[in-house]
Formats: sequence, structure tokens, C-alpha cells
Amino acid sequence: MGLTASKNTCMIKDFSSNPLCGSDKNRQVDILFIVFCLWLLVLMCRPQDIFPFLSPLRPALLLSIIVFIVLTFRVHDLIQKRFFQERQNKLFTYMVFVMILSVPFALYRRLSFEYVFTVYSIVILFYYLFYSIVDSINRLRIIILLGCIGNGLYLAFSVATGTIIEGRLFFGEMFDANDLSFYALSFLPLNLIYLSGDNSKLIRIACLGFFIVGMFLILLTGSRGGMLAFAAVMALALFTKSHIIKRPLKVIFVSLFVILFSLAPANIERFKTIFSLEDDYNVQDETGRLAIWKAGLRIMLENPLTGVGVLNFGEAIGTDRQMRRAITLQWQAPHNMVVQVGTETGIIGMTLFLLMSINVFRIMARAQKRSISKEVAKIAEMGRLGFLGLFVSGMFLSQAYSIYWAFYVAFSAIINQMLIQEEKATN
Repeated sequence: MGLTASKNTCMIKDFSSNPLCGSDKNRQVDILFIVFCLWLLVLMCRPQDIFPFLSPLRPALLLSIIVFIVLTFRVHDLIQKRFFQERQNKLFTYMVFVMILSVPFALYRRLSFEYVFTVYSIVILFYYLFYSIVDSINRLRIIILLGCIGNGLYLAFSVATGTIIEGRLFFGEMFDANDLSFYALSFLPLNLIYLSGDNSKLIRIACLGFFIVGMFLILLTGSRGGMLAFAAVMALALFTKSHIIKRPLKVIFVSLFVILFSLAPANIERFKTIFSLEDDYNVQDETGRLAIWKAGLRIMLENPLTGVGVLNFGEAIGTDRQMRRAITLQWQAPHNMVVQVGTETGIIGMTLFLLMSINVFRIMARAQKRSISKEVAKIAEMGRLGFLGLFVSGMFLSQAYSIYWAFYVAFSAIINQMLIQEEKATN
């Protein structure tokens, strides 16, 4: 190419400003970015669960209002960004339209309407602002670090003050044991971005500690889906070439896991059932997950265009069982985010969901291999591992509309635009 990577990096045109030169020193303090960072911490890291005195203040709602107010003074600048030139953004927007389209055809219209236009509208705004505001590698590093710190503190409090019920860890009212594992996996590999020597010692120690706590928590939750997801992440990390996880670090992580597995008061018998699923109720029973997934896919094929409406899976399963005079248990969660989105929004919705998810893997893998910026390559590598953990664990949970999934889709869109700017700069 005739230019060094460092020169190419600083030749890249505006992704808003310069996505890879990474210096915001000459900028005025961006109030919207600061408020967005606080909003992210409240939405994704839930300090109100750790400090209950915050709950009456409704921090999520309060910061949502503040973000909206600040946004009104910057909306002109943000609209000018070429949002729909990014494929992930187009697909996400189509997905939102499909969710809205499902509302009039929902089994329980009020439930779908309220969720889409109140709860999920926050996720939509979060997605748009995340993509629009994070316009440099510096800002992306800050956002990811804040997520790792918030997530790590939540996991640490969960381990320290959570309750063990039937050999499984529970903490707070937001997540059950399986969801806790999903939450841990969503950020776990991202901590490794900050272990290199160019970060302060405090950040390196904190992120390493959060990584260890995350592994420990996954064991304590007894989540079999979480353990399978963690195994998938470890396999990809250990058996592929890495910018961050070199051979000595791989040996250390495997040794740490073996030590934690040996010492943790975890429900080991529960994990052993992974190897004997033929006798598990999830395979045999009407209320087991295989039966639920089959029913969900059948209902999707009966309602291929609109599905049964967002958050109406349980209602659909109950109605289906009544019609078949099956077991009287009426409401049951899908326990699979792909089946959930397919049943609730139809074949188009499920296709869009899968396309965006596949694109996250594809974009991150491409950036890891091709980016001229080592920093982008490292972030993309750990982003791919983080999304793998989220996606595999989400295949056993009802997390179709999770803000953590939306976070990774926007994350991949940002990385993709950085790659595009790199290509323009080097041609």
C-alpha cells in the first residue's frame, strides 16, 4: 500500500471526525456523550440493583428524559450522519418496522403496543445514539470500558451478596440465575482489551479481576446454557490466532478456570447432566424446551408474516395447548431468542434477526484480520468472542429484544464504518 499503518490511520476521513486517530483533546466537552455514558451505565449495568436507594429516583427514566432533552439541541448534527448507508442500521430499522407491524395482529395487542412503544423505544434510541455519538476509537474504548466496569461491579456484588437457592446463585429482581450468566458472558471477553501495558495498572487489575469474577459467577449460577456458551468462547479463544490472548495467557486462563471449578461451591451435578440430555425433562416433557421450541416454530409457520405479536409467545403457547387439550400449564417462556423472535414477529423478523447476528460475527472477524489499526483489530476480536457468548447463551433464554444484543449490532456497525474509512484512506 506504500504507507505505514500509522500514517494510513491518520489519513482516514471523517466517520464523524476521525475514527482512528483517537484524540479528542482538541474537542469541546461533548455533553451528549457524557450523558450517554451515564445512561449506558444505568441501562446496561443497573446500579439501582446494587444500591436500592436509587430505585425510587427512577434513574433509567430520569436519564432517558435528560438524554432526550440534550438530544434536541444536537439533533441537527446527528441527523446529518449517513445512518442508512450502514447495512446493520438498515436491517435494525427494518426489524423495528416488523415489530410495529406485528402489534395489530398480536394475540394481546395492548401488551405488544406498550412494549414496542415504551420499553423498546428506549433500546431504539440507545442504538441510534450509540452509533451516532461513538465516532472515534477513543470513544469506543471508553464505552466498552464503562460497560466492563459496570458489569464487573454488578457481578462482584452478585457473588458477594447474592443468594444461593438449590445450589444456584440469584441476585436482584432483574435477572434469574440463567440471565446472570448471560449478562456475565456479554462483557466477559471485552475485559481482555484492557490488559495490555498501554492501560493504567488500576484498569488492568480491575479488568482482570472482573474477568475472574465473571468465570466464577458462571459456575455459581449453575447455568448449563451459560457453561456451553463459555466453553464455545474458550474454544474459539484457545484454538485461533489472537492479538491479545497469547499462549502464556491461554495457559493462565485455563489454569484459573480449573482452579475455580475445583474450589467453587457450584452445582457440579447439574453441569454433568449436559452429557446425559436424553433423560432430561427438556427432551422428554411437554413443558421441556424441545417441545416449546417445536411448538413455537409451528406457530410461526401458521403466522409467517406478522407472528403472534411481540411478547406474546406465552399467550400463543397457552392457546395452542388449550386447542390441543394438552397440559394445562398455559404460560411458558420460549427459552430461545431465535424461536422467540420468529414466533412473535414471523419469518421476516427471524430472518432479519439472524442476518444482523451473522453480520456481527462477519464484521468482527474481518476487522480482526484486515484492520490496519491494532486497536481496532483487538477490539473486534474480543467483540466477536463477547457476541459468541451472548448468542450461544441466548439460545437457551428469552432474550430476543435484549439491549445487550442491540449493543453488539450497533458495535459491529461502528467497526464496519471504521473499516470502510480505512479502505478509502488506503486506496
